Amino acid sequence: MSKLKSKNGDDHPEAAGKHLSDAATLLTASRSDGAAYLAGYVVECSLKAVMLVQGGPPSSSWKGRDGHDLPKLHSELITLAAGPGTKVARYVGTALNKLPTASILAWNPMMRYRSPSITQELASDWVREARSVYQETVAKMILDGVV
Repeated sequence: MSKLKSKNGDDHPEAAGKHLSDAATLLTASRSDGAAYLAGYVVECSLKAVMLVQGGPPSSSWKGRDGHDLPKLHSELITLAAGPGTKVARYVGTALNKLPTASILAWNPMMRYRSPSITQELASDWVREARSVYQETVAKMILDGVV
C-alpha cells in the first residue's frame, strides 16, 4: 500500500507496479492482447500517481472515459508540472516528454473487447513504453519516499 491510497481504496502507484509485472509476464507468454491492455493501465496509473503527489485529481476529469484518456491525462500532468510551486517537475523527463509520440497512446480500455488485435511486436513496444513511464514516475517516487 502506498501513501497515495485513496479513501475509496484506489492505489495508483501500487496498481501501476502490479500491472507492469503482469504485462511483462503476459508478454513473455505471448499473450500480446493482455500485455498491451495492462501496459495502458501502467501509463494511466503512473500519470495519475504523479498528479496525486501534486495535490489530487483535477476536478472531475477522472470520471468516465476521460479518466482513461492517456493524451488528456498527459496534458493535465504537463500543465501541473509547469505550474508555480510544482512538486512533480522532477518526475517529468524523457519518457513523459516522448509520450505524445509513443505508440501506446493508441491504447484505450475498450480494446479488451477486441481480441486478438495486438501483435506481439506492438505489445512489446507498449510494455517497453509503459516500463519507461513507470521508472520515471512511480519508481522514482518510491525511491524519494513520496509514495
